[in-house]
Amino acid sequence: MNEVDVFKALADPTRLKILECVRDGERCICEIIPYTGKSQPNVSQHLKVMKHAGIIDERKDGTRIMIKASKKEIFDIINQVSRLE
Repeated sequence: MNEVDVFKALADPTRLKILECVRDGERCICEIIPYTGKSQPNVSQHLKVMKHAGIIDERKDGTRIMIKASKKEIFDIINQVSRLE
């Protein structure tokens, strides 16, 4: 996990929305797409960036792809930045 990649990944509102969706646990991409209000290709691109940065993990459950935060500490970072406003 490269910290530059992590901060770049966190610098996008859609990616923060995806993390908000998985904050309480693992979610299927089929739940994340409507939560973000974005198209499936758009969400997939964001997930690719986040996976490359090491922010999320994914696994297959039958035909479903499940997404979760790879480390809960990512939410500490988001919470700290939110307090700066």
